[in-house]
Amino acid sequence: MTEYDDQFNLRKRHPFGRVHLLVNELQSYVARKTLRSSLDISYGDSPGEKVDIFPAEHSNAPVFVFIHGGYFRSLDKKQYSYIAKPFTKAGCTVGVVNYDLAPMVSVKDIIDQNIKAFLWIHKNIDRWNGNPNNLVICGHSVGAFLVAKILEFEWPPEVRESINGAIMLSGLYDLTKMRRSYLNESLHLSEDDVANLSPILRDIRCFPKTIVAVGEYETEEFIDQSKRYCRKLRDIDSSYEYILLENKNHYTVSRMLGNRNNDLTNRVLDICGVN
Repeated sequence: MTEYDDQFNLRKRHPFGRVHLLVNELQSYVARKTLRSSLDISYGDSPGEKVDIFPAEHSNAPVFVFIHGGYFRSLDKKQYSYIAKPFTKAGCTVGVVNYDLAPMVSVKDIIDQNIKAFLWIHKNIDRWNGNPNNLVICGHSVGAFLVAKILEFEWPPEVRESINGAIMLSGLYDLTKMRRSYLNESLHLSEDDVANLSPILRDIRCFPKTIVAVGEYETEEFIDQSKRYCRKLRDIDSSYEYILLENKNHYTVSRMLGNRNNDLTNRVLDICGVN
């Protein structure tokens, strides 16, 4: 057992987490069968570089982009199709991003793939009724890490100005302790990787309106990293909101986006401009 295993071993902490993942898969299967969609669209050449798109009914719609978590080494976009239902119903085009997984690729490769995916969406989403100048990006767990890396990237002004909001759910922004946990058996993070890739350790400048949310029953590390990232946003005078989601754990936080019967989803829809 390595030093910080308990902070990241969520299945041990939440034994029913697998049940939530199975419900995700079932509801996502139904969503793909019942919603209009274009599935497994390539944004690059590698097997994992795919995106599922659920178009809005009308053109010039806000675009909601979701990036899944899984500690860079597991899960798949097809487990999160269920998120598309309330957002397309509200008038958004939705893109759910996939990427290759460790240990077949490095964390740096995964970051680069998600930057590539975002640029591809910006350039092509109008084909699915999306407005390329009205993008909101959301990630859960290391998906939130990847959102932070997209925002940190040196985009040309026309791309940066298209990002109207960011939603970071149950995120990790510092790889230091992850490197000192069982996860590094597959991630192979070096000290240089921690220093060069951790969003909490990188300079940031202009961010859009941002929600940083974390579940009340997450581990101390998840809650602490969310608070630390908010302090970083505060230091650059960015518009952000920190939300501690009552009675939620790591598995139930992302499930909130599957319906409109909660304050979090409605705040996200507000940022999208469709609530």
